[in-house]
Amino acid sequence: MHVITFLEVGRVLEVIKQGLGDFVIIGDTVVDLALNRKGTDSDVDIFPLEISSFAEEDKIREFAYSQGWDYGKTPIDTPRVIATVDDKELQVDFYDNIQDFYVPRVILESAVSERIGEYKFKVVRLEDYILLKLNAFREEDEDELKGIVELIGTGKLKIDRQYLLSHVDYFEENADSIRDRLKSIGLIT
Repeated sequence: MHVITFLEVGRVLEVIKQGLGDFVIIGDTVVDLALNRKGTDSDVDIFPLEISSFAEEDKIREFAYSQGWDYGKTPIDTPRVIATVDDKELQVDFYDNIQDFYVPRVILESAVSERIGEYKFKVVRLEDYILLKLNAFREEDEDELKGIVELIGTGKLKIDRQYLLSHVDYFEENADSIRDRLKSIGLIT
């Protein structure tokens, strides 16, 4: 994938926010922002606050087409919008609490405002992003978490361990396994 600058990403996200309402960025864009990168070579994962990704899929599809964008599906069958940015494509994946995918309400409410290009958007805190990855814990999540732990170890990323631990219990029945995984990747002792 090509790197798309945050200036361009911000413009696409602002169009989505104006058309479909507010959202929280929950994906690895969080790490790109924390590392002060100039752009992303990944997709942008969002959790809408004003519409349901699942129940209002038609509205999202029609919006994408009205912008001249493509439409598809994420691996968990939620909407994916593919926006054209010059000769590149920015994939924006819409998520919702369905199947095994779960973002506790408190994580959405704890999101911080971050500037992306010319606009500000709600973004989950790095600590909460780590917890979301620990909850999903697919093979690719484990690899990414090892990279994040390394960046924390070298001082390139900073986390608030107290904050991190204070949000584990919001994952309810998965809290104990998340605590175990935090230990196994070396983020807590």
